[in-house]
Amino acid sequence: MKATFIGGGSHRLLGILREAMAERRIFEGGEIYLHDLNLARAEAMGRMLMKTPEFAKIRCRIRWGNELDTALENADLVGVILMAGSVLSFRLGDEASRRHGFLSSDNISPNGAFLALKGAPILMKIARRMEKLCPEAWLLDFANPVAVHSGLINHYTRIRALGVCAGFTNHQWDIARLLGKDEQALDLDVQSAGVNHMSVVIKASRGGKDLFPLLDRCLGERWKMPRLQSYWGPDGQANIRNSVTRLRDIYRQYGVLLFSTEPEGLWHLRYEEALAEDRRKHPPLAPAAFKAKIARELQARRAADEDFQSWLDRDLDAAFWAGRGEQDLTFRHATHDIFATILKGAAGIRPVRIATSRPNEGAVAGFKDRTILEYTQVLHKNTIRTAGQYEIPDVIHGVIGALATHQTLLADALGANDPRLLAHALLAFPVHPYSDSLRALCRDLLTINAKEIPPVFRKTRDYLR
Repeated sequence: MKATFIGGGSHRLLGILREAMAERRIFEGGEIYLHDLNLARAEAMGRMLMKTPEFAKIRCRIRWGNELDTALENADLVGVILMAGSVLSFRLGDEASRRHGFLSSDNISPNGAFLALKGAPILMKIARRMEKLCPEAWLLDFANPVAVHSGLINHYTRIRALGVCAGFTNHQWDIARLLGKDEQALDLDVQSAGVNHMSVVIKASRGGKDLFPLLDRCLGERWKMPRLQSYWGPDGQANIRNSVTRLRDIYRQYGVLLFSTEPEGLWHLRYEEALAEDRRKHPPLAPAAFKAKIARELQARRAADEDFQSWLDRDLDAAFWAGRGEQDLTFRHATHDIFATILKGAAGIRPVRIATSRPNEGAVAGFKDRTILEYTQVLHKNTIRTAGQYEIPDVIHGVIGALATHQTLLADALGANDPRLLAHALLAFPVHPYSDSLRALCRDLLTINAKEIPPVFRKTRDYLR
């Protein structure tokens, strides 16, 4: 198998590819190609991969470069791992969102919608070249918003795309925490449906027994958060405590268990409270303070690159690989990661059960076939099918339906290069839809991102009056 990764210098690839290379049959006699416009980052990742104990046990070629056609030629799978646009425009979008009364994220938010506008030309360029160079390959999009990009590629090219999310394994940790331990529960059997960052667990068992009666017994008034592992760090632990507590509260109040505790799924069930909390944590910044914040973010990225590269000229023994992941999650083996799982299925090792964003095609009742949803599927080689027939619980059906429609409309606007349809998609965002506040925010976001989006969409302002 040849697997190509666009944005191949991304540090998260180390853990993903360690997991994939551990299943030797995937890459035995094959190739990993790392494509990155920042060639130094791709080289660093390639050299680090060749130091891993997993690589030492297989015959696999690892290459890197910045020529797209070389990266794509004869690929069996293409993963896209990047964030389109500048840090500056995204952070300005954060500020504008709070000012107008909206939460900001890289996915299901107005600011996230503008990431789709910036990412769409990149994804379409890749897909068009794939049509020529590797037309049967899977395209795995990790760049948010994954559902919008999946809809764009599936509906407007001949390439098969899956929108994938690192949150695929969140439930394994969070359900274990709800049950009293900070560990990855690998014995869970879960099926879900909804939208990325806001899917609902439809069916679940642990050790062959229905999970929900067990949760009902554990999540009473006396439930408390288990002790967390030290490697999460102070900020990570705070985020885990907050999200798992909210997950428990939502389950007790609405009777639904969210599949992945990404912040947005929690937000949409307590939006005003979450907005007030976000504004407290992030008060408006003066221009100088805002500039300093951006500088710190960029410096943190440079420092992470320097630290990563500092290991390249050292001998990394078995003790290093066994213990480094306890201090730095970059080096940790990404057990059950969505990319690695799909690689096993696409290589024909075995059928794999996954949850990705793609056209509904009858999987979830009450939605059009072309609506982009996240749901549980079975992938094997070149085939994919739904793992079951799903229904979204009524209590959460409305918000999931509105979010899915909003994201599908965005994909259609991008595929058609239609500024009027883009306005419709933006105004259909299901928080204060069609309101003056949403119109004002979208106008501000058009101004902020004017130099980074396709020129045709600057005309969207005419339809936001």
